Amino acid sequence: MKSQNPDPRDTGEHNPYRALLFKLTKKGYKMPRLKAPFNLWRVGERDEISRLAKLDPGFNKNTAAAIRDRIAKSLFEELSSEEKEEWAICAAELYNEEKINYARHMKEGPSTRPEDRQTYVQWSSLT
Repeated sequence: MKSQNPDPRDTGEHNPYRALLFKLTKKGYKMPRLKAPFNLWRVGERDEISRLAKLDPGFNKNTAAAIRDRIAKSLFEELSSEEKEEWAICAAELYNEEKINYARHMKEGPSTRPEDRQTYVQWSSLT
């Protein structure tokens, strides 16, 4: 058994009951949104951005986020327009995949996998 404390109300992306709970409650399962190309690029550059941020003389826990954001923006601006366009295309493709998955989850019934059903049975016995 994977989890001893399952919670189908969890809004995690891999929760098999997320769509079903949304259909019943109309809460917690929002349409996917188009992510900014900058934010997608930034995920892969996290280590480099953090390394450069720590070199900043004003870096401390109160200023860390602002410094990392400023460095990330400057690094992204240094990219060529072709690279920026590639990240924009990547963001659009990811958005289209997420929309398709959302539509599929809204149309299909609840999961019939035994693991998913066991999760639901365990959760319902907790409530």
